[in-house]
Amino acid sequence: MLPSELKQIGFSDVTGKAIDLEIPFQNEVGETVSLGSFLKKGKPILLSPVYFKCPTLCNYHMNGVFKTLKALDWSAGKEYIYIAVSIDARENKDISAPKKQAYMQDYGRKDSENGIHLLTGAQSSIDSLAKQLDFRYRWDEPSQQFIHASGVYVLTPQGKVSRIFQGIQFNERDLKFAFMEASEGKIGSFVDRFALFCFQFDPRKNKYTIYAYRIMQMGGGITLLLLASFLFINWRKFSKKYPQGVS
Repeated sequence: MLPSELKQIGFSDVTGKAIDLEIPFQNEVGETVSLGSFLKKGKPILLSPVYFKCPTLCNYHMNGVFKTLKALDWSAGKEYIYIAVSIDARENKDISAPKKQAYMQDYGRKDSENGIHLLTGAQSSIDSLAKQLDFRYRWDEPSQQFIHASGVYVLTPQGKVSRIFQGIQFNERDLKFAFMEASEGKIGSFVDRFALFCFQFDPRKNKYTIYAYRIMQMGGGITLLLLASFLFINWRKFSKKYPQGVS
């Protein structure tokens, strides 16, 4: 049983929901931006609701995200966009800018400046986004902290929620599959797309697992191909041995 104060904290399954792309936020240099301005680049977005001065969970979460992003053979800004949005309206560019700089240095990949963004915003913007994502959190006065869950949303280039991963550590294969699904196969190699064909997302396990039906389909297809090849080869041999025609 969860404590009563935690029952209203967490994520809901909003997969497939389109979010408002015009909600205003501020980037690390104080410019007003919207999520739609990043989606115009036609890439899937990985979105973290956090706050940058969080003394515990958010640091573990963002460290876990960047550990996974560094393990990916894809790069932010090229195949996908990463955005962390602060749920604390008191935060601004004076906090997000040095935080981004630290993570950019940790990420260590060239030309990724435009692929990683740490946004802050007014309470009305934060409330609007949190409501649409059904991301539930609250301020705890005694501890002077926000009580919230940890996880990421994968958004399609059209602004729909494609996948939700909960936790502070993420599997790079699962993120890659989620990016491929969100982009409708527009990113990733043939081998990547073939691998995705064999997997299906299991929300109960919060990861992609082998899809047995697809394996059976492939097995059946391979069996038919081998049988057809066997029959064709034997038919050719028979035709050469017993040629037909007018003598």
